[in-house]
Amino acid sequence: MKNLVIAKRYAKALFNLAQEDGKVEQYGQELDAFVRLIGELPDLSNAIQNPLYKEAARKSVFHSVADRMGLTPIIKSFINLLIGKKRVQNVAEIAEYYHKLIDIHANIARAQIKAATSLDEGVIEEIAQTLEKMTGKKVVVEFQQDKSLIGGVIAKIGDLVLDGSVRRQLLNFKETMKRGALG
Repeated sequence: MKNLVIAKRYAKALFNLAQEDGKVEQYGQELDAFVRLIGELPDLSNAIQNPLYKEAARKSVFHSVADRMGLTPIIKSFINLLIGKKRVQNVAEIAEYYHKLIDIHANIARAQIKAATSLDEGVIEEIAQTLEKMTGKKVVVEFQQDKSLIGGVIAKIGDLVLDGSVRRQLLNFKETMKRGALG
């Protein structure tokens, strides 16, 4: 919970700067690139995050990497601040929340759709349009095939879950039969 509070605070600060600079997408991409890099290079991650190394050494390592990556001065300063405040280990959560802020600002909702078989683009687009009407937001769909479903579709957007799976229908039928048998 504490990490989420930290991530929100730093992500909001960076997002506000990005809006002022008109570089919301660019800063998000640079943040993602840095998160990917430290995820792929555990030694680099350790060199930047490990408090056993002096702060100046950790910042020096970061600056040489940042220069090679071509990071903008704002992102360099931001990550430098994270290193100084011993918050660089939260950079992945910060990046994740930063992208949520981008979605909120652009009125975008992310939906996960699951089905037993693959769905063609037309069906996915129809589901997305229905969700857009329900939410009043532009919906970006992430489709996942789930062979554990017997049939039907499950759509999740935020806290809203629309379960049109055959499994759910069978469970509902079973509950109805139990109530009918008891009543």
